[in-house]
Amino acid sequence: MFASDCPTLHIEDWGVCAYDESCLRQDRLVTAHLSATGVDTLVLTQHPPTVTLGRRGSGDDLRCAESAFADREVSLYRINRGGLATAHEPGQLVVYPIMKLTVKDLRHFTSELLHVVIELLADYGLHGELKAGNPGVWVNGGKICSFGIALKRWVTSHGIALNLNNDLSTFDLIVPCGAATEKVTSLAHEAGRQVDMLIVKRAFVHYFCRRFGYRPIFTADDQYNKLAVET
Repeated sequence: MFASDCPTLHIEDWGVCAYDESCLRQDRLVTAHLSATGVDTLVLTQHPPTVTLGRRGSGDDLRCAESAFADREVSLYRINRGGLATAHEPGQLVVYPIMKLTVKDLRHFTSELLHVVIELLADYGLHGELKAGNPGVWVNGGKICSFGIALKRWVTSHGIALNLNNDLSTFDLIVPCGAATEKVTSLAHEAGRQVDMLIVKRAFVHYFCRRFGYRPIFTADDQYNKLAVET
């Protein structure tokens, strides 16, 4: 349970959402925040097969020509978050916190967000690890969670991508973390079984709100009603 005097966090589940549409929605939420009409929001979503290149990314982070992506039915975008190349695909949980940072320290925010992932992984008996200078979370030497954030006047967007039940095939098209030898893994692989996406979403919301001091608010949508149970 969360104290009634905690600040509220609106929880939105966008289901499977095209990546470009998710960027438009995030931009609207950020713009509302900057005009003092927005609210802190935690977005949960999945994307069709997609590769994104962050501000430091380049063609060197791709394992094939850009022209080949369309043939493989994978979208490719250059975006304004930090980081290099990241892959998305159904079965992966993507989380976008759109919030005004009260502690104006990006390193603190990054650490807290990644520790939410570590707490969640512990529910499955897995030990999540961090690497200095390389934001993300690793399990047994494999990267299980990617991180890339954008910040505008201390309002955050973009966030994390946690591999759950996805088959990781889209990662074959990129050089993860700019390291050709980087291994990528998933919660299903490490746990030896498929995991329930809804249970993972509930756990993420719980740990996020507890760590950042929020009380979650869910919409009337059926998906949210399901998500709200036992959170």
